[in-house]
Amino acid sequence: MLIRRRHFLKNSTVAAAGSLLVPRFLHSMPQHAGMGGHRILVMIQLSGGNDGLNTVVPLGNDIYYRERPGLAIGADKALRLQDGAGLHPSLTVFRQLFDNGELAILNNVGYPDPDRSHFRSMDIWHSASPANTYWDTGWLGRYLDHVAKADAPPLQVLELDESASLATRGHLHKALAFDDPGRLFNSSQSPFFKQLAAQRHAQPGHPRTPA
Repeated sequence: MLIRRRHFLKNSTVAAAGSLLVPRFLHSMPQHAGMGGHRILVMIQLSGGNDGLNTVVPLGNDIYYRERPGLAIGADKALRLQDGAGLHPSLTVFRQLFDNGELAILNNVGYPDPDRSHFRSMDIWHSASPANTYWDTGWLGRYLDHVAKADAPPLQVLELDESASLATRGHLHKALAFDDPGRLFNSSQSPFFKQLAAQRHAQPGHPRTPA
């Protein structure tokens, strides 16, 4: 299920203050999967081009206003965050999250000796590798491998896409990729899969097995 940037940002502006839109099946998954009380990381990747300078506006930067006479966001229109930085005027919910201490902005993120290729840069980002090396695993996938080796309770990664991205690929574990979350959720509630889950939970050493 691809979420278009325009659709995501548009709906985010009407979300309840202090929260962003999360697919309905993610809200109910912790209870059905026995994950109550555990934290869930939701990573949203907005692929494609984005005008970063008009998303986080460099207020007071003379070069920005000189080189963008028709595109620059005026200092009187931007949602001021702090001295020298503001948000696009349509990102009101992001401003509320920032004021509540629930949103942080990392600006000017990059890596040494940047590659000019968009696709190579994406691989470097997903793999968290040095720019001059090529890895076939991603940072989330390697984390799953590390946790599995440490005999910690198993973690699951779900990716809403047609195939798993490099970021979620490990040597031992990979994300489960799918583009129809409703179908996955309904399948997980079938008697067959519930029976499999019950048998797994009953195994000695499983974190949910009663002492």
